[in-house]
Amino acid sequence: MSLSKDDFNELVEVLKSQEGFRDKIYQCTAGVDTIGYGFNVKYLSSDEIELNGSVIEPMSEKAASEILHKKLKKLIKSVDEIYTWVDDLPGVVKIGVYDMVYQLGLKSFGGFTNTIKHLKNRDYEKARENIMNSRWAKQTPKRAENMAGRLIKASLAVSR
Repeated sequence: MSLSKDDFNELVEVLKSQEGFRDKIYQCTAGVDTIGYGFNVKYLSSDEIELNGSVIEPMSEKAASEILHKKLKKLIKSVDEIYTWVDDLPGVVKIGVYDMVYQLGLKSFGGFTNTIKHLKNRDYEKARENIMNSRWAKQTPKRAENMAGRLIKASLAVSR
């Protein structure tokens, strides 16, 4: 895993705050059955459901937290295998990348080709501009602003 324990915990808290917790199944803005911290019900594994007493709902916050940890470890591993350069980014930026992938999925994140190019080259200002001009930023402004803030912090650290 390419995140320090503190950065992993920060990522968990960021996602919990942005996703919010729901103990019952609801339809997200995309019309997908969702529960917990934004979990697509269709993709809950039997191991994950077992953490909630082998039922999907109501989901306890404790079980949702454990599921989130499992899902994030898998997500980080997948991102790091596909985008090997992410491991070299500062933690503040990695958290933003993993947050984007958690919300968008790997395939949709891959569509951010210019942003990815700028991140890989550590041109955080251009990456920030691309993100803030994206449809994603218009649809989820708080998430985009969070990522933009992370890129500004990284830019400031590089310029010192």
